[in-house]
Amino acid sequence: MDVFIICPDYRKHAGFARRIRPLALWPVLGRSLLDIWLEHLAATGVKHATLLAADRPHEIRRAVEQASWGLAIKVIAVKREPSTEETRLRFTGKDSTGKVPSIITLDTLPSRPDKPLWKSSAALFDMMLDSLHGAPPESHLTMRGLAPEVHVSKEARIAATAKIEGPVWIGPRVIVGDNAQILAGTILEEGAYIDRDAIVSESWVGPSTYVGALTQVQNSFAWGGGIENWRKSTFLEVSDDFLLTNLSHQPFAGGRSGWPARITALLLMTLTAPLALLYMLRARAMKRQSAFESRQVVLPPPTKQDRHSPGTRLYALTSAQGLFSRWPELWAVWRGEMHLVGNRPLSQARAALLTSEFERMWFDAPAGVFAYADIMNDGINSSDHDTAHSACYAIHRSLRLNFRILLHCLPRFIMPLACKEPGIPSNSPTHTCT
Repeated sequence: MDVFIICPDYRKHAGFARRIRPLALWPVLGRSLLDIWLEHLAATGVKHATLLAADRPHEIRRAVEQASWGLAIKVIAVKREPSTEETRLRFTGKDSTGKVPSIITLDTLPSRPDKPLWKSSAALFDMMLDSLHGAPPESHLTMRGLAPEVHVSKEARIAATAKIEGPVWIGPRVIVGDNAQILAGTILEEGAYIDRDAIVSESWVGPSTYVGALTQVQNSFAWGGGIENWRKSTFLEVSDDFLLTNLSHQPFAGGRSGWPARITALLLMTLTAPLALLYMLRARAMKRQSAFESRQVVLPPPTKQDRHSPGTRLYALTSAQGLFSRWPELWAVWRGEMHLVGNRPLSQARAALLTSEFERMWFDAPAGVFAYADIMNDGINSSDHDTAHSACYAIHRSLRLNFRILLHCLPRFIMPLACKEPGIPSNSPTHTCT
């Protein structure tokens, strides 16, 4: 038995998701729409499937190569999405058994062929919400039920202080930060990151999507930097990476800091030398301790082909507080070993814990004195929650973003205050994306 599968090219109520991947690869609780259909067809006895793809056929071809369910699959690239009648006239004949092949358009789920996926944003969300009330499609070997209708991947990392109310589905490699609230009717697809104190309710967060600290996503589809309110069918492009952004992979090939950054670091070090000297005298005379403390760290490899990151020793002012304790690192910038802005250098032990592709994005940006994470906390004590910040910077690093980070950090560096524990004040404003 043979079948022809028409992959959707464009649908009005899913256009925002199409920007990142073809609609045939639309994620449904951790699996793609195409993957669910191929499994269903294989179970019904189909032996050969031909896919007609107008939108990024190379991605669809790569997806079926990874999971074919025992089917013989052929992908044909077409200029535009054909209709059922066009497919019958142009492509189909009789299959090896003498029967006319079936034609399927990926506009429904196999379990609900009577419910079109793309009829409206509200209908699409209802379809996804219905699947939460049944058993999750993933095996019990990969999912765990924390509470009734709370399905969490064993590869997800949930902070102990996070609040979760079912029904929810949390996919692999999802990170939920401290005091975040994942409320009823929420789906978090693979690789999503919900930062501390964020609130997500009755929403679907797409793969590799970052929801920033204190951000509220309600009644919405959030995918990368775009968000659509499924109740109102309104779409918003979010330009602030601290609220919502896409965590796509963008490699960094290392490299020394440029002369403008090196000269700036030397001037900054010279101007603040008197303050640094006071801290050194304080450490030696009043606290009877060394003026400097050192630690061994690893830096991003010079090229992507290198397997190992170079190690170096960095120094910090023992008695200084906040960002000013990094004053000796300015000398490493002058020498070209670090950048003014980048991801914070890691200890060898911490770097060894970065095993997944998402976590390894920490090394896809230069090591810097000031970091993206410093905008959210004091940055002195690195934590697991800085993983998303490092990935965000690796993706969106630019001169503009570096300037923004410097504007935030330099006043705190020049006028050091008492070091506070990382966190967000309870009276801080909450940003709402709906």
